[in-house]
Amino acid sequence: MRILASIGFAFFLALAAQAWGASPEYDGQCAMSMSEGNSISTDCAVVWLSPEGKIYCFFNQAAKEKFLKAPQQNLQRAQAYWDDPDVLKQIRRQQ
Repeated sequence: MRILASIGFAFFLALAAQAWGASPEYDGQCAMSMSEGNSISTDCAVVWLSPEGKIYCFFNQAAKEKFLKAPQQNLQRAQAYWDDPDVLKQIRRQQ
């Protein structure tokens, strides 16, 4: 039942995003993968709506759960990778 509810919510969110003109961050690539320095395309079936109202997609539920253990740090890394993959390498060396 929980899976059906999650799928239903993701479907609703996708429809709502289209209606509002919202697009997922990182062109729908997996945010957790981005934070680890990889690019994995998704169909945005697993999403997280940030407190700022941004939509982040994930390859699967496990990636989302891992991401949400440290969302701010993972967002910083994902954004760094999106902006310039070499910057993420520098951030990872510093940590």
